[in-house]
Amino acid sequence: MKAILLVTCCILASVNAAQAIKCMQGTESVNLADTDKPKDNEKTPEFVECGILNTATSAAALLVLKPNTATSPSTDYKCFHLRAEDSQTKWATIVKGCIYKAQNVCDGKFKLDTMREVFCSQCEQDECNGAVNLAAPWKILSLTVFAVAFYLFK
Repeated sequence: MKAILLVTCCILASVNAAQAIKCMQGTESVNLADTDKPKDNEKTPEFVECGILNTATSAAALLVLKPNTATSPSTDYKCFHLRAEDSQTKWATIVKGCIYKAQNVCDGKFKLDTMREVFCSQCEQDECNGAVNLAAPWKILSLTVFAVAFYLFK
């Protein structure tokens, strides 16, 4: 009976409920000359669930930089992370957010000729465009196994 309970808990903990993808969303501007000064007026990017509004916000921020990356809306999403630097103004722009699955952020030409792409990535897993991917499902599974083992073997 204990083994059946343990196996059932492990299976339930490893199954993820169907939900929309979560991406870090936000835009940052960094002065390349003053990288050690704090930014008082900027909002720190945070994780959001991709949907029509969040994707439209990210797509609008992206279209300012790369106008030819526009695509038709859909209900399938992915995350992106783009860092571009302007050689004239010595500013870097970092844009993260949700985009439509058919949209390709890493292709396309910048609006300004002085902009150059430093980093670009696209991914389809939860929280994959953040600084650290926390691997939440594995943490939940390991905590569940630990709790059940503690309960059964105390």
